[in-house]
Amino acid sequence: SGVRPFGVALIISGVDQSGNKIYVTDPSGTFVSYAAVAIGAGADDVNAFLEKNYKDDMSLDDASALAVAAIELRAESKEEKSIKMSRVTKDKRTLQKVSDAEIEKYSSVAKTKYPKSV
Repeated sequence: SGVRPFGVALIISGVDQSGNKIYVTDPSGTFVSYAAVAIGAGADDVNAFLEKNYKDDMSLDDASALAVAAIELRAESKEEKSIKMSRVTKDKRTLQKVSDAEIEKYSSVAKTKYPKSV
């Protein structure tokens, strides 16, 4: 008694014939679809930021800059090198790592587009 069971929440993303998909599962096994989402410490603030700024018709570069801004919103270390990013695009359908140089570019864009959050 007094032992807390383990639980995990996961963000699962992928691409199918209808487009990009993001799901969050919670410890109960429930899953919910989102356009943009964060989990963990500070998720409420980050999700409010994403809800305000995410648009369905964003370019990949704009969405990537938004993702970096969302991470930097709550990150203890604001150094771009601490961010690792990958993506699966609808046309290629393969996992592609984003270079540190691209992440730095997205961080610069984020600081301009979302100055109050980063």
